[in-house]
Amino acid sequence: MTAPIKIKVPAPDEPPQAPILDSFSDERRAGTVVGRPGPNGVVRLGCDVERCIAIDHGALRFQPLVTPGWGRQGVAYGPFQRARGLTLAVSITNGHNTSQGSSIQEHLLRRIHRWVVGPNADPWPARLVALALGPRRKGTLRRFRWWLRSTRKSYKAGNLNENLAIGWFTSTAPRDPCADGCGFVIHAAEGENGELWTRLGDRCLSAFRRLKNLQIYYLVALRERGAIYYAAATDGAHGLAGFPMMRPIAVDPFNSDETLYAGIHQCVLGQIGFRVDTRVHGVQIEQLPELASRFGTAHASDPLVGGAGSAVHSSLDAAWRVLRGQIDRTSTGAGSSGRDDTLAILTPATPSGLVHCLIETAGNAGAAGIAWRVRDNLNLWLLKASTENCSLVRVENGEEIVVAIDTQRQLKPNATHSLQILDGHGQFGCYLSGERLFDAWFDDPFLAEATGAGIWLAGPGESRIRDFEAHPREVPMPVALRLAAPWQRAGERVELLDDFVGSAGELAGRSPTHGTGRWEKTFGSGSIDVDGRGTARVRATREHPHPNRTFHTLPWRRPDFAELETTITPPGTGRGQQQCCRAGLVFWQDTGNYLSVSTWLDDAYNGASISVFPKRLGFEELYDAVWTNVGDQVPWGKPFRLRVALDSDRFVVLIDNEPVMQRALTDLYPDDPPLRIARVGLAVNWEWGNDTGSTLKNFTARA
Repeated sequence: MTAPIKIKVPAPDEPPQAPILDSFSDERRAGTVVGRPGPNGVVRLGCDVERCIAIDHGALRFQPLVTPGWGRQGVAYGPFQRARGLTLAVSITNGHNTSQGSSIQEHLLRRIHRWVVGPNADPWPARLVALALGPRRKGTLRRFRWWLRSTRKSYKAGNLNENLAIGWFTSTAPRDPCADGCGFVIHAAEGENGELWTRLGDRCLSAFRRLKNLQIYYLVALRERGAIYYAAATDGAHGLAGFPMMRPIAVDPFNSDETLYAGIHQCVLGQIGFRVDTRVHGVQIEQLPELASRFGTAHASDPLVGGAGSAVHSSLDAAWRVLRGQIDRTSTGAGSSGRDDTLAILTPATPSGLVHCLIETAGNAGAAGIAWRVRDNLNLWLLKASTENCSLVRVENGEEIVVAIDTQRQLKPNATHSLQILDGHGQFGCYLSGERLFDAWFDDPFLAEATGAGIWLAGPGESRIRDFEAHPREVPMPVALRLAAPWQRAGERVELLDDFVGSAGELAGRSPTHGTGRWEKTFGSGSIDVDGRGTARVRATREHPHPNRTFHTLPWRRPDFAELETTITPPGTGRGQQQCCRAGLVFWQDTGNYLSVSTWLDDAYNGASISVFPKRLGFEELYDAVWTNVGDQVPWGKPFRLRVALDSDRFVVLIDNEPVMQRALTDLYPDDPPLRIARVGLAVNWEWGNDTGSTLKNFTARA
């Protein structure tokens, strides 16, 4: 057991200069990363209080802290002086986007008993022998130490709901990234997994929820003041552009820190005693010309500052269309000179995904806002801000429909406000100086493909709008960035297929519709029955649940890759019926090595998850199970398609074609050999409860 120590990091003789590319090609044991130069000669700064940062398999590894908190684990590069277009790009797989720090309410003895028993799959004496003969002993001791520090009596850190920060900070070990610099922060959203935040002014802007446990690319590009944020992931991920495109997430127009460090910092990993490591695949710091201009990737923009009395519609260019009223330029921005409300728009070629402007108010603030999804003067969306409230208005065939009003947030006199819209992936949010208005996101599809975006002012007043910018919903990643694409592989041909049509009876002993071999019950004592009309059903009811874990499998000829798919319908029709789903898929090597991927749906939690249970080298560590929360994507009584691809190490899990989890087995156990796939099939798991009768359709295995 290693005692925590503070690592003193020497300051570099000369500050590093961009570009910097750190691909973590140098293997380093835990505790030997921070304070030492990488292959590029740049010293990796940061903090590693518990000596648990390592490098292996081409990625940086953050292990869970025994004592969670900011300023205890992270890497940093710098210092740098603020410059337009200076960009930090990071490719990372966070351990759990829903990681939280809190006490474990379960009694320690009960927790240890569950650890000894495991997932009810192997006799506990055999489990302990496998542990004693295997390589997991060191990790087990650290786990017990973590649990001891996390009991209701011993836990002192308070509830920690933000777990990861990436961006530009004022020190190598920021004490609170939520109040420092320009960066992304991951907030635990419980049943909806993760929530993506960005720093804006003196608070954090909540961009969207349901951020899944995937390899994600975060880019933070500095401006003269503040920064602009972008993010990407594998194609189809919720809320994110598909690599090599990236989604503009937010604009921070306020931060003025001049000396900054690029950093990645972890506060807490895991949840209620579960653990999985974070993996940083690459870091690049680059001066990017395409992001160095005033508005970067905007496809419509204007500072809106000019000589007093020069009108927007006459002094800009033909791109502006004044749909209502009269708007004049002033030295502090565009203002209205008429009695009626005024509206001017730009019309880029594609819809805007991020629209931002600054509103300057004086003593008589008036009202101002953003128009977007504008088709014409009679059909558009308006976000209005005044000294009384903020309102969201849908204009349809000339009729104004107030969708929402926020009386808690309004313009303040003699102040500068940031107003922005984030629109894309079927959802939009509205923000005033970083606060999400109306305490809601909206999924109204009205005018989703309309391209107009512009500014709105309500009659005479002293409000001024400046620095208007509208960005596409996604933009190409700069060509200078050399971060590797995420792993995602699909099978090219069907090797096995069973549509469950034919004779009714037990699945075991049945031949598949396409392919060789017969189904066998490879593990467990439960059963799956086939009705002969296209459905297989777990033999279970609410009164008599399925007995723990059972695998039904078919032989497989490709030991290094398989993609499996099935359609699962959980039992019941809604919460409160005591119906549970634990069905899924399995990749089998032998009795000591397999990977099962199953659904968790239960009355006990407001949401559902997809869980991965690895058994390696004869021992299954229950608390190394990896999961991602999927909200209401897995409902009672409704079918969903579960697909998993595995190449003996890396795997990706998809629900109805949306990727929800990406990992590698070496993320969990870096020294283990690859899993060699000998059989594939259907799994029914125990996971704090048992299945009560899920149904399955169309098992498919592709190579």
